[in-house]
Formats: sequence, structure tokens, C-alpha cells
Amino acid sequence: MSLVVKFMIVFVFAGIVVSGASLIWPKLTKNPRPEPLTQLRDAIVSTQTGKDIAQALGVSDESKVEQMNIASVAGIMVSTVATQIQQKAEEAATREVIVQVVKKIETLAPDQQEAIRKEICQ
Repeated sequence: MSLVVKFMIVFVFAGIVVSGASLIWPKLTKNPRPEPLTQLRDAIVSTQTGKDIAQALGVSDESKVEQMNIASVAGIMVSTVATQIQQKAEEAATREVIVQVVKKIETLAPDQQEAIRKEICQ
């Protein structure tokens, strides 16, 4: 990928992040929004798409915006990630046990394999 394309991707991504920050500023802090972010927010919400995004984020009426508790959001995210990791580990362990059992069954005599198949299918 050329340097120009990489620069454009980074530029677009940075624009999205800054635009998002200008919209959700009141949810993140009680400090006043910096003037450049205020100007950007005003430009964003002057478009229909910007109004829709602000509505979806719950920041269309800034007088009614409730500030997020960043610590609780981070705690929920950590808990969710930990649960997902635990589930993936359990799935991997179960998969490995099944593979080992199948390998062991394959080493048995054909009549023993058939007896195990009958037991499993019942």
C-alpha cells in the first residue's frame, strides 16, 4: 500500500475520531467543549446525517445529556472480555478432549469401535 493511501486512511480515521469526540464531549466530561470542537460539532449537526448520528448517540439535546461513568464502562468491557476469553478457552479444551477421544477410539479394534458407536448413538 502506498504512503499516500496510508496517509489518507489515517486522515479519515482521525477525522472520524475527532468528529465523534466533538459530539460525545458532554458525555465524557463536564468541562466546556473547546472552541474548535464546538465549531466542528455545529458543522456536523447542521447536516441531516449529523443530526441522525447525534440522535443515535443521545447527544442531540445537550441539556439532557447524562455523563457516562468511564470507570463503570471500562469495568463492563473488562468483564465482557474476560467472559469471552473464558468461553473460548472452554471451547478449545472441549475440542481438544474430543479430538483425543476420537484418536483413542480409532486405535481400538473394529468390534470395539462399533460397540462405542452404538453406545454414543443411543
